[in-house]
Amino acid sequence: MKAKHKLSILVLLLVILILYIVVYLHNKSINSTIRGVNFRLGTEPIHNVQPETVRITGTVSKNLKGLRTFKGTVTFEHESIPVPKESRDVTIHFDKNGYGPIVYGYIENAGTEDARPKTFSDGVLFANADFSSITYLSRDGWDSEDGKMFAAPAATREEALILSNKLMKNFLKRDHTGEGSFVLN
Repeated sequence: MKAKHKLSILVLLLVILILYIVVYLHNKSINSTIRGVNFRLGTEPIHNVQPETVRITGTVSKNLKGLRTFKGTVTFEHESIPVPKESRDVTIHFDKNGYGPIVYGYIENAGTEDARPKTFSDGVLFANADFSSITYLSRDGWDSEDGKMFAAPAATREEALILSNKLMKNFLKRDHTGEGSFVLN
C-alpha cells in the first residue's frame, strides 16, 4: 500500500474519531419540567395516585462505554429534602441497566465549629436519553411489592406503570436467575 493511501486512511480514521467524540461524548443540556404522578406498586394502594411535577436542569454526557452521567438538579415540586438549597447540585452516574442513584453530598452547619460532612440518598432515577421521560424509585422504602414511585409524563397509574416498565426494562430482567423478566404492577 502506498504511503499516500495509508495517510488517507489514517486521516479518515482520525476524522471519524473526532466526529464520534463531538457527537457522542459531548455534554447535552437538559432543561425539562415534566408532570407525572406519584403512585405505589401492588394491588392495595391502586387509588392512591397524586399528581407531581419534576424539574430537571443540567447536563448529561456519555463515557466511551456509553454510560451516562448527569450533573445538575432534580427538584420535585412537593418533595422536601434536608439538603441545603446551595448544595442541591447532584452528579448521577447511570449504570448499564439504566438507573442512577441520587446522592447529595454537603456540609451540615457550614462555617461553624460544628460543621460535618453529610450525605443524603434521595432514591434512584431512570431516564430516557433526553430526560423527557423518567421513573423515580423513592428513598422511602421502595421494593417490588409495594414501593413508592414517580413516573412522568403520566396522568394515571396505568400510564405510569407502562412508562416505568419501559424505562426499567433492563433493571427488571432476571437473567441471572433464569426466571425471565419481572414486571411492575
